[in-house]
Amino acid sequence: MTDTTILYGLTALPADQALQRPRTGSPCAMEMSSLQPPRTALATRVAAYAKSKLDPDTYRHSQRVYSYGCAIARQCFPEFGLAPDSALEETWFLTAMLHDIGTSAEFLTNTRLSFEFWGAFHALQILQRPDLTAVPGAAQQESVAPQEQAESVAEAIIRHQDIQDKGSITLITRLIHLGTLLDNIGAGAELVHPQTIDNVVRQYPRPGWSGCFKHTVHREKDFKPYAMVSRIEGFEELIEKNGAAGGLMAKYD
Repeated sequence: MTDTTILYGLTALPADQALQRPRTGSPCAMEMSSLQPPRTALATRVAAYAKSKLDPDTYRHSQRVYSYGCAIARQCFPEFGLAPDSALEETWFLTAMLHDIGTSAEFLTNTRLSFEFWGAFHALQILQRPDLTAVPGAAQQESVAPQEQAESVAEAIIRHQDIQDKGSITLITRLIHLGTLLDNIGAGAELVHPQTIDNVVRQYPRPGWSGCFKHTVHREKDFKPYAMVSRIEGFEELIEKNGAAGGLMAKYD
C-alpha cells in the first residue's frame, strides 16, 4: 500500500525550524539543470494556468521559490526525499506555482478572505477540475490531482505565511516557508550557495520584486485589515531591506 503521507509531503515536522538542523553547513553550487520543474501533465497544466493569472513578477517569484526549495531540500535536508520525477517533487511544484494565486489582480479584491485562504480553496478546485484551467491558445491537459495531493497543496498555501514556532507543519509547508522567506526577506541564505542564487535569478529575474511584493502586501492589508499577513510584524520593512543596499537580493532588484 502506498504511504500517501510521505508521497504528498504531509509528514508532520516541528513548526520551529531551529529544531530541524541541516545536514550540511556548506552547500555546493547547483546548476539549473538540477532544479528543473517536473514535466507531468498536471504540472504543465497548473504552470500554464498560474502564468495566465499571475503578473510576470509573481510568476517568476513562484519559479524561484520552487528552485530554492529544491536546492535546500536536496542539499541540506536529504531526509525529505525530494527526488526528481517523484510525486513529492510534483506536489512541491504545484504548491510553489499556486501559493500566491490569491494575489492575482483578478482575485485579490474579489474576495473578503485572506489571499492565502482563498488561494487554497481555489487550488483545491483547479487541481481536481481540469476544465477550470483552460488557457486560451494552450492545449488542455486532462490531468487530475488525487484528493490528498490537492489537500497537501492547499494546507501549505493556507499556512505559507504562518511563520511561528508552536506545533507542527507539513513537509510541503516547511518547503514553502524556506523558499518564500529566502526570496522575500533573505532569510535562510546560509542554506543555499550564492552561485545557486545567481543561477536561479539569471533564469527567473527579479527586477523590482521587493517593491512589487511590498505593494501587494499593502493592497491586501488596505482591502482586508484583518488579513493573515497583518500578523507578521514589520513584514514590509523586512521586504524592503532585502532589496535595499546591503540586502541579500539588492544586486538583483
